Amino acid sequence: MSYNYRADLSYPVSDAEESAVNRPIVYWDDIVEGDLREGGAHAFDADAIKRFAREFDPRPTHLDETAADASFFKGLAASGAHTFAVWARLYWELTPGWATQAGTHMRDMRLFRPVRPGDVLKLRLTVLSKRPHPLRGEFGFVETKHELFNQAGQPVFHVECTLMIERRPVRG
Repeated sequence: MSYNYRADLSYPVSDAEESAVNRPIVYWDDIVEGDLREGGAHAFDADAIKRFAREFDPRPTHLDETAADASFFKGLAASGAHTFAVWARLYWELTPGWATQAGTHMRDMRLFRPVRPGDVLKLRLTVLSKRPHPLRGEFGFVETKHELFNQAGQPVFHVECTLMIERRPVRG
């Protein structure tokens, strides 16, 4: 079996992307410690799991039901990289307008259970704390916790991130 395949993983342009240019900018100063955001609904199916795997993680457990059934996973499962990519997409959708410049630190990334065909993931993002950048006054850091849950409310993914976000420009 050959896995030399270039998957089309492009997303259609969403209304959120179309209106992102027209949304007000959310600066570091606007983000509130303790803020909790929930949303997203990304559905996984067998074809999408296999498409992603062919392109980025061509292991038999992500490509072939028979091999997956005989594996630790006992069935077809999305790769961790696929789960991470969906998290990144849902994060972007949940924070429209945020003036995020970079993710500067990711820690405590965990995958709790396999993501299966038929699973629908949602994201919960919690703003843990924030602090000004010690050297560059035009930026600040926001500490965040990100959790993905499946349709049964079971956690499947967790990561904590430090985000560098632009501060509101000083008018002078």
